[in-house]
Amino acid sequence: MLKPVRAYLDHASSTPLDAEVREAVAAALRCPGSPDADHPAGAPAAAMLERARAQVAALIGADPEDVIFASGATEARNLAVKGLLSANRTLGPHAVASSIEHPAVIATLRSRMRDGDPVSFTGVDGFGRIDPCALADAVGPGTCVVSIHHAQHEVGTIQDLDTLIDAVRARRDEVRVHVDAAESAGIVPIDVTTIGADAVTISGTALGAPAWSGALWVRRGARLHPLIEGGVQEAGKRAGPIDLAGAVALGVGASRTGGMLTQRAAERGRQTRLLAERILAVPEVRLNGPPLVDRLPGHLQVSVRGVTGESLALALGTRGVCVSPGSTCTADAGKASPTLEAMGCDAAWTHAAILMTLGDTTTDAELVVAADVFESVVAELRAMSPLNP
Repeated sequence: MLKPVRAYLDHASSTPLDAEVREAVAAALRCPGSPDADHPAGAPAAAMLERARAQVAALIGADPEDVIFASGATEARNLAVKGLLSANRTLGPHAVASSIEHPAVIATLRSRMRDGDPVSFTGVDGFGRIDPCALADAVGPGTCVVSIHHAQHEVGTIQDLDTLIDAVRARRDEVRVHVDAAESAGIVPIDVTTIGADAVTISGTALGAPAWSGALWVRRGARLHPLIEGGVQEAGKRAGPIDLAGAVALGVGASRTGGMLTQRAAERGRQTRLLAERILAVPEVRLNGPPLVDRLPGHLQVSVRGVTGESLALALGTRGVCVSPGSTCTADAGKASPTLEAMGCDAAWTHAAILMTLGDTTTDAELVVAADVFESVVAELRAMSPLNP
């Protein structure tokens, strides 16, 4: 028998669709024609698609023609890194990223290493912040691509993009810079006209849209080779039929959130503090990442001494409290968090993390339930652990 959900705190993994987004998806699914068709049946779909492209572009201050729709942030990240490296090979084969980038970026770069291309991963401090000097020092005459996340997907650290990108440009101006804004776009402001990036990844989950919707903005002139080849859809940057429902959902989500960034961030920040006050009051529970006032609103990762993150997440789930064990993107049972290891955390903490992410539908009542259940579950697990006296 399925357990009733009492508190859903896994919005970074998948978030309930806003009513306006659901209606837009339903309308898109009723369109019989392809957006690429030349006949009247395709006209409504084409209009929906271009409206969605303009809505996504408006969120980040971009030109609609430079937005490429993808099947989510993972594909968009892959397209950015692989596409920029392939199309700008004359700059060199070298790529640079921090050691705490999203697994989609890390895995993509490691595959390049297996093919013999040089890759550099730079370290971070105890709060997960990238050192601009270290990032710049990693850039050399053969560096082609530098990938930087805006908000870290596990601990919620918001990077100083202006300083980091300026440091990279000062070392080698022609380097292609990819900004992974999948966690941040729609929650905190990002403007492609000012940050100096060549590509920016956007995800549906941060916008109240499906996880299988996403987009990549590419600066005109940056040059990008397609990841999926075949037809000439998306200006030749992504072949195959367009997921009209996903694109429309992303567009409506971008339009809806773009007009309430300040309110969204303020409310999620308030609720994060409310939850953290209770959670961190439990003995030997530590906050991972930067202080609450200096992180992505709605993002709370903690480690619990004497308890593994996986067992805690499973136990919370049996009580109807939904969280992720350390990261929404890592399901390797028993493994330490690479992000926490890179931040210099002891082993007692790196295996003991859970991630709680809030969304537009999160209520204060859910947070009270989650905190109550968290306190009791931690006590039960510690009592059963042979590591505790």
